[in-house]
Amino acid sequence: MRKILLGRILLFFLLTLVAGCGLKRNPIPVEMQSDACLPGYDEVRFFGDTTPKHMDKVMEKWAEMGKNNQLPDEISFLSLSGGGADGAFGAGFLCGWTARGDRPTFGLVTGVSTGALIAPFAFMGADYDPFIEMFYTTFGTSDLVQQRSYMEAISGDSVYSTKPLKDALKRFLNSEFIAKIAVEHRKGRRLLIGTTNLDAMRPVYWDIGALAQYGTPEADQIIRDVILASASVPVAFPPVYFKVKARGKVYDEMHVDGGVCNQVFSYPPSVHLAEELDKIGETRKITLYVIRNDALITDGVQVEPYIAGIAARSLAGLIRNQGIGDLYRMYYTAERDGIDFKLTFIPPDYKEKSDELFSPVYMSKLFVLGKSMAQSSKPWHTAPPSTAARKGPDAIPAEIIIK
Repeated sequence: MRKILLGRILLFFLLTLVAGCGLKRNPIPVEMQSDACLPGYDEVRFFGDTTPKHMDKVMEKWAEMGKNNQLPDEISFLSLSGGGADGAFGAGFLCGWTARGDRPTFGLVTGVSTGALIAPFAFMGADYDPFIEMFYTTFGTSDLVQQRSYMEAISGDSVYSTKPLKDALKRFLNSEFIAKIAVEHRKGRRLLIGTTNLDAMRPVYWDIGALAQYGTPEADQIIRDVILASASVPVAFPPVYFKVKARGKVYDEMHVDGGVCNQVFSYPPSVHLAEELDKIGETRKITLYVIRNDALITDGVQVEPYIAGIAARSLAGLIRNQGIGDLYRMYYTAERDGIDFKLTFIPPDYKEKSDELFSPVYMSKLFVLGKSMAQSSKPWHTAPPSTAARKGPDAIPAEIIIK
């Protein structure tokens, strides 16, 4: 699937080198990008490479929930990565985890790209397992995107239109479902979706529960747009624009796939969570579960000496290695803060291939694999690829990653 997508992206890119101008927009001036806010909304997003300005309020709410015994004895975080159609693995793993019988209620759920599509339903719990199974085993390419003609693509902003996915999001992320997210948010639980602000080239983490609190059709649509933006692979799918305000004027921001900045995330490393928890007297055990919808390896091939082949191979390597780097960042941040780290990913020896962007046959097999792995005797690794800092029976040997 990734090879097909990268090939079409590169073909489009080469064609645009000889094409005219793209679509018109009203971009925010560079010097104002850090000041931009969503008109009418307060504390619903923050740059993922900084500490949220309202961090104190978040911790105060956490302390309040703890005093009222509204939080579980142990705290669990869940991070869902990007991966396109390979998100079927994460969907299957969640369903298998439910069947296993020890899937917790997550205090924090984060999602990027395909992980953003799963995250709201993972956040709401096992009752929504049938939905994610249906989505990742029956939906095909035409159910999610429409390929544009080359002329439309060259004069526009993407190879595909995401109108079918937009329609699906409106159907499944309706006002009733979003109202349920709002209820869970008031209990102190958090759902964050990551996008990339392409103008600023910075990660943005959106607090979906905070948006859900507004309970208006406009806020509900912003939530759907955020999830769509998180899953919008640049060039392949069109970016999503958000109206923002800075210094009294209204502009637009261009947002694309959160994977451009982070393939997976939990909370910013600048947040020293152990110190924040100590301030409020929080002593409960915290576990971070990471589902990486990728195999973490790149098989050897014989690259053809052509621009498209070289570029596609290089881009695939950048994406995969960025994802591995994200895992290391999360692991060492968790270790610093005394948080247990648990990781699962597609086995390196899984060799099934997809013949289209979103193949129900391919995704169904991957779903079954994820489900069976979740019910195995050892579904989790306790570290990313072998590190000097931590080695053990559940660490991933380096030779699995580096061939």
